[in-house]
Amino acid sequence: MKQLLVSGLMAVMTLTGVAQSVEDGVKDLYYQRYSDAKAKFDAVLATKPTDEEALYWKGIALMANDQMAEAKTHYQNAMAATNQAPLVKVGLGHVLLMEGKNAEAKTLFDQAIEATANRKNKKYGDPLVLKSIGRAHADGSSKIGDPVYGIEKLNQAAELDEKNPEIWLNIGKLNLKRGPEYGGPAKVAFENAIDRDATYARSHYSIGKIFESQRNSAQFLDWYNKAIEADKSFAPAYYALYTYYQNRDVNKAKEYLDQYVQNAPKDKELDYLQADYLFRSGNYQESLTKGKAIEAGLNGEPFPKVFKLYALNYDRLGDSIAAVKNYERFINESNPEKITVEDYTGMAQTYIKVPGNEAKAEAMVEKAVALDTALDTRLEVMKTMADAYGASGNFAGQYKWLMKMNEIKPDVTSRNFYFMCDAAYKANLFAESKSCSENYIKEHPEEPQGYYMNWRAAVALDPDTSKGVAIPAIDTYNDFLRKDVDKNKSRIIYNLGYKVYYYLIKSKEYGLALKAADDILALDPENSYGQAAKGEAERLLKATGQLPKKQTETTGAGG
Repeated sequence: MKQLLVSGLMAVMTLTGVAQSVEDGVKDLYYQRYSDAKAKFDAVLATKPTDEEALYWKGIALMANDQMAEAKTHYQNAMAATNQAPLVKVGLGHVLLMEGKNAEAKTLFDQAIEATANRKNKKYGDPLVLKSIGRAHADGSSKIGDPVYGIEKLNQAAELDEKNPEIWLNIGKLNLKRGPEYGGPAKVAFENAIDRDATYARSHYSIGKIFESQRNSAQFLDWYNKAIEADKSFAPAYYALYTYYQNRDVNKAKEYLDQYVQNAPKDKELDYLQADYLFRSGNYQESLTKGKAIEAGLNGEPFPKVFKLYALNYDRLGDSIAAVKNYERFINESNPEKITVEDYTGMAQTYIKVPGNEAKAEAMVEKAVALDTALDTRLEVMKTMADAYGASGNFAGQYKWLMKMNEIKPDVTSRNFYFMCDAAYKANLFAESKSCSENYIKEHPEEPQGYYMNWRAAVALDPDTSKGVAIPAIDTYNDFLRKDVDKNKSRIIYNLGYKVYYYLIKSKEYGLALKAADDILALDPENSYGQAAKGEAERLLKATGQLPKKQTETTGAGG
């Protein structure tokens, strides 16, 4: 009997230990400790190789760690080992969903629901299966899964498991997949998760992500801090705060990085982040050294981010060739789903610094814009490109991207016009600069720069002053300058001198030359150039018989 009791206790302890290990693994997943989670699930499977939940969650851990092929193989093997257990079917369906095989995935999901219909609820099936189906559709980018179907299954799960915050977290994520207009319902879903568990930091964090997408820094910083208040071990919130400050305040960023290091798994990703901080704090050689140490410890394991680290450091150290080489390797070897707008833009900026790579740079920008079509993101990418071209002295490229940027802006400020017109002028695109400055004047008639740039481009369009195309621009500029004659007198006289030269020397319209000279003398009677121009204009008018009658009589009387 004692032996039976001991055996019974051992059985209870073993079962409790198994359940606790799965639970601990799931907890590691929550904190994004994917390798630790996999190790715990492996420990369960070592003693119970067909444990349905452990098999399911191990695949989730593999996917979370970007081991999609391994996850698929794992689930396929588990299907055979468990006689197609429902949760394993859901796991394999999750992988297929990530591969874009929606119909095949849905077949597995429906089969899993049907197989569990009598387990706990005849109407919907096992809530664990329903939650897992919803989790699969909530995973990945907005192009992955079916948000409506996923929400339907999660709502069914919520009826059966009313207190589970993760259900509402995933309902919120699926609403976000439906588009920006569903941001409100997503926030409500995340708040529902908080109502069920105030310590569920991921929901606070997810609300912060909504506000970050809206560029509302006051709100998203507040929500990330609320996530930390809810759970001081929640590393993703520290990481989000670090990334916000990394380009704004390296000292404050370091504070959040230190907190992240304390709570994040000790792996190559953490080493990379520390190397990245060294780069951002200006310690480029130290960052490269740490990157080399990371690469040396990979033992052949793919980790393309280290090449991005090299590229960034080589770029700052002035070795653009090495920067391009490493950026290309990073882009080519990375999972396309993991490449960000910032990555493509960085690659484009690096290409620009090496002559002959402009087409490649443009291709990277197109990918960046396609990745996130939000207006603010597109404008930011275009401005980055314009600045990069300007810094490299390629003003035609700068003008092109400023034009693209201003074509989609709801309002073009005077500052925008200034840089656009100036870039065109510096690129010797004088006609474009003149057209730009005319629009500048039209949209911002109170700004002096538009009139100046119009004058400058018009003068440049007539380098030998033979066409007179600058005269209208000069007159328009002078009309503006005459609003404050005392302040602008010297510039007005300079412009009138241009007219005198054109009419006197080039077009031989001596009457107009005389008028321009008189205008100079009206502003400055002692102006020697005006006096000389007036005398020469009168002489030529008399010599050619063009002198007005009144002036002829006056000249004759004086003679």
